[in-house]
Amino acid sequence: MKTEKLIEKVCEDVKNLLLQKNRDYGDSALNPSGVFSKGDVFESLGSRIDDKLMRIQNVGVDDETEDTISDLIGYLILYKVAMIMEKDGEYKSEKEIIENGGYVTINGRTIGEVDDLDFYYSEKNEKNGN
Repeated sequence: MKTEKLIEKVCEDVKNLLLQKNRDYGDSALNPSGVFSKGDVFESLGSRIDDKLMRIQNVGVDDETEDTISDLIGYLILYKVAMIMEKDGEYKSEKEIIENGGYVTINGRTIGEVDDLDFYYSEKNEKNGN
């Protein structure tokens, strides 16, 4: 298989893994519950990244730990997404409005769910090449 096709396959696999975990865990990576940990999204993701790096350092990479590489790639992608969201300061204030039962109107589109707001920003960042 050509390198480009392998890159496409690996990226697609990681994308599918991230989307499925996001559905399963309710966007907890970018919106931590704060039940035990009181750190922000970057502290939370940084801790998860550190755990994966520690596993690689201690155990290495082989057939049994290959999933650690996919997890690490996923967390790094989520970290990048969080950086983009943080850079767009309006996201936080709009999210707070929605979480308090309100809605926001962006470009004539009414948004009343955090998932819809996240989707809007992911589309916006994709269009901007982020």
